[in-house]
Amino acid sequence: MSYNLFMDINEPYAAGFFEAPERSRFFRYANAHKRYWENVPLPEYAGGQLYPNGPKYWPGCAVTPEPSYTFWLDYNALGAKSQEALKLMSEEAQKLHLLNTPHTVGGNGFTHSFPNYPRIVREGLNSYQARIQKLDDGDFKDGLLMVLEGIRIYHNRCLELLRGANAGAGLISALERVPFERARSLYEAMVCWNFIYYIDGCDNPGGIDMALYELYNGEDITECIEEFYDNVEVNGGWSSTIGPDCNELTAQCLKAIRGRRRPSLEFRITQDTPAWAWEAAAEALESGGGQPAFYNEKLIQQGLRQKFPHIPKEDLLKFNGGGCTETMLAGISNVGSLDAGINLALIFSDCMRARLNDCARFEDFYNTLIDQAKREILSVLEQISAYQKEREEYRPNPVRSLLIDDCIDNQSDFNSRGARYYWSVVNVAGMINVIDSLLAIREWVYIKAKYSAEEFIRLLDEQDEGFLRDMQRSPHYGVDDNNADSLGAAFASDIFRLFELKTPYLGGAFLPSSIQFITYADAGKCVPATPDGRAAGEALCDSVSAVHGKDIKGPTALLNSVAALPFNMALGTPVMNLRLQKQHLRCGLEGLVQGFFKQGGMQLQISCLSLEDMLDALERPERHENLMVRIGGYSEYFNRLSDDLKHEVIKRTEHSLG
Repeated sequence: MSYNLFMDINEPYAAGFFEAPERSRFFRYANAHKRYWENVPLPEYAGGQLYPNGPKYWPGCAVTPEPSYTFWLDYNALGAKSQEALKLMSEEAQKLHLLNTPHTVGGNGFTHSFPNYPRIVREGLNSYQARIQKLDDGDFKDGLLMVLEGIRIYHNRCLELLRGANAGAGLISALERVPFERARSLYEAMVCWNFIYYIDGCDNPGGIDMALYELYNGEDITECIEEFYDNVEVNGGWSSTIGPDCNELTAQCLKAIRGRRRPSLEFRITQDTPAWAWEAAAEALESGGGQPAFYNEKLIQQGLRQKFPHIPKEDLLKFNGGGCTETMLAGISNVGSLDAGINLALIFSDCMRARLNDCARFEDFYNTLIDQAKREILSVLEQISAYQKEREEYRPNPVRSLLIDDCIDNQSDFNSRGARYYWSVVNVAGMINVIDSLLAIREWVYIKAKYSAEEFIRLLDEQDEGFLRDMQRSPHYGVDDNNADSLGAAFASDIFRLFELKTPYLGGAFLPSSIQFITYADAGKCVPATPDGRAAGEALCDSVSAVHGKDIKGPTALLNSVAALPFNMALGTPVMNLRLQKQHLRCGLEGLVQGFFKQGGMQLQISCLSLEDMLDALERPERHENLMVRIGGYSEYFNRLSDDLKHEVIKRTEHSLG
């Protein structure tokens, strides 16, 4: 019997999946979760205000549920006695084919998401069970009931452990009620929120301050929020919002995030964001965690309304960047995040070497590049749709079908149009490298005509010193040069518009983003030298920031160039990293961020760490275990970065607001 085969090798999740092969995959994955929750060892109670706590899975289990990546079914070779089990798992894993493209910039069918935490807090899962009982009989109904049964088993096991550990009466009392009954107090809501976070696989924690403020009665729950953030950290969890309206819980979240790496705290900024909130944000940034990042609420809402006019305002206000920072609507959406990547620098390099010599005018080369980018991008988008279709058949997600609206009411799986809204976020890398390279080609091949196309490419590949000095004198992005920024804006617009030519298989739209988290160093390894100044194999640009060393006119000039890009067309989120001197935060943060957002900037994240500390960390990492830097849409420990990426971070210009 397959069930016993897998239980004998400590694989309850796989055991549950193979237990009833005659049933639908939706039911089988639901049963896999139930068996997992029945058997997974519980974390030791840490003595705090929340439970569960600590790491979500135990290392002895090879196959574990990973909702954030839609069940890739990763597994280990299990030894000679388990060849039959290995064969069964391998056959199932191979039914889903990941994307196969040369664009190595992060993203391959990822599906981060958010449970509808606020609804569960307000209603409790018993109300979900009542809704499920009204569905038509069949495997979808049975599977959801199976998931709920598994959650109850896990919940009862947690309570039994807490009672045996003499946990506080308040925690036990709260967990006896939630998440099945509605939360009656702010503390019960936090206990519920934390429990559901673990049930979902510890992906995105969501926005606490806005959702729970109706339960606020003057309590200071900062320590409880800190415990929750520690659970997010230890599990490598992702993103949470605060704002756009600021309240006492916003202040507590900003206090709790001080010195912490996770979650990635996304501060939704409006023109009415109060002075005390800016002060609290500056204090958090001074603590060294790179938290919070700042988001232009007005621009985001305008862009979403324009892109998705059918979505009502109250749903758009549920915006939260998920995963690194991919645009989602918390609790009601299924967003490919990141579904794939596009390496624009690779496309440009191939086009330049193959076609520059054929183009008599700059406009001819530019149009040739756009045509080649179109072919590459459309090919990737088609692969995403094919992947979504395959995933719909082979990777249903019963946990998210339970926790995310409107899967129950639609009687459809999360990966089969059950959720309320769908779209796909695709990562675009190397855009600034290409903009600066186009400016160099226009300047030296076409305007000044100093180099023929053939000579230009030859000297570039040879890294000729005189040639490189000319390239350094080229117009470039990041210094508030109108001519350079105009070309950059036109190129970005033409690229982003290509994503509008296709619709994902599951519906919605393809949303371009630029989120080069830890990927931009490796993404350059396959790209030959480019005219922006990078040598063969060197890192690409850091999301939409200027090429390192070129932002020589200060932070305002840099941000003016960034804001010139058409971010209303890049709603997946374009990340902007800025390194600032810590001592200027209190006096200049609000003006810098608000000025950038008024110009059209969408997102800004700030690191405040000194060059001296980073250089010392290269030599003495043991002295800097808590040194953090902002990467992509989140913070990371400096010591965890690859050597290549450490040096790229060190190259960032340190700006002063003084």
